[in-house]
Amino acid sequence: MQWQPKNSLVLTMAYIGNHGIHQPLPIPFNQPGVATPTHPINGQIYSYGFQAQDANFNTLLTEQVQTTIGAFTGSDGNTALRTPYIGFNPNADFWKAEGVSNYNALQLQATKRMSHGLMVNASYTWSRSIDEGSGLGAGLFYNGNNPLEPSTAYAPSDFNRTHVLTVSYAYLLPTLKNSSKFVKAVANGWGVQGVTVAQSGQPFSVIDFSGSAASIFFSADDFITNPILPLAPGITPKQATMGGTDNSFTSGPLAGVRVPYINPNDFSIPFLAPGQSGVPPCGLTTAGTTACDTQETSYGSNSRNIFRAPFQTRFDLSLIKNFSLAPSVALKFEADAFNLFNHPSFDAPNGNFALNGCFNPFPCFPDPTTILSPGNPNSQNYGVIRQTVGSNRFLQLSMHLSF
Repeated sequence: MQWQPKNSLVLTMAYIGNHGIHQPLPIPFNQPGVATPTHPINGQIYSYGFQAQDANFNTLLTEQVQTTIGAFTGSDGNTALRTPYIGFNPNADFWKAEGVSNYNALQLQATKRMSHGLMVNASYTWSRSIDEGSGLGAGLFYNGNNPLEPSTAYAPSDFNRTHVLTVSYAYLLPTLKNSSKFVKAVANGWGVQGVTVAQSGQPFSVIDFSGSAASIFFSADDFITNPILPLAPGITPKQATMGGTDNSFTSGPLAGVRVPYINPNDFSIPFLAPGQSGVPPCGLTTAGTTACDTQETSYGSNSRNIFRAPFQTRFDLSLIKNFSLAPSVALKFEADAFNLFNHPSFDAPNGNFALNGCFNPFPCFPDPTTILSPGNPNSQNYGVIRQTVGSNRFLQLSMHLSF
């Protein structure tokens, strides 16, 4: 809908929608299944990606199978024997045309054509883009929970910006006509123009492919998916957002530690209990002792892109002065300021949490609530914003001769 209240002004309101189907997604066609005594897979009646030991490093009798499927030496449990196609790497995938996306947007625009020396074009978009995989990220890895159920990854797109405001303008100062040549040469020909952009930050997820999530499927040799690391029970995305964006540092026992944008202590590891989802129950080890497999993990319940990077703003401004040297010769001086107020636009933080530093066959998980603590001051910078988007303030002077 458009409305023109006066000759130089047009107001526009529009709705845009887009529904996409059959979009390609990288799906692991050989992902290990969950084997149980009632539903065995290729002779395997239990499911484990790691191996359980007693205090003297004796292994469970039910976990004597050791396969190696990835780059890490050691064991991946029996994952390679629980695949649909024995002999193919569990990390093998193919692109399936089963992705779904939806985009809905309300667009508002005000355009004032040049009159009385002023021109303004302002537009605002309130939108939401949802998909099961976005752009290049979806082409390299599957981002989400179970890739055999792509609908679990249906969430805001990686490029979704809820609010986008753009204002461009140009203003030519009024000219003096009844003055001396010197005064007119100094006072006339001035103008200002600029662009202002304000938009929501980029959505992002916190992932962990080291086995802290989905170890029962890929152990710690996961080179094909980015499993979502779930939040701790009762913690919301807003509560987990600490907001450290300006290289500020903590005080007290954690003095000198950068304040993370996302609190790494607010996440949990989705452990499976012995006997649950095919995990071997407590039993005898090779030495006749008793041990329990408490290290297997499953997918979490959080969706992808539940967090959002900081809001971003940018002001670009130009000051111009026009000189008339002759009837067919003009000179224009221009002073440009990009990111005029030197306001930083922050990128998404480090959302790759590798909590299982030992990988396999025997993992070592930290207490997720103590990642940021005096004894462990977040040396891996989990949840910390490491860079900005765009440049610092940049100034430029130029002269243009037209003839």
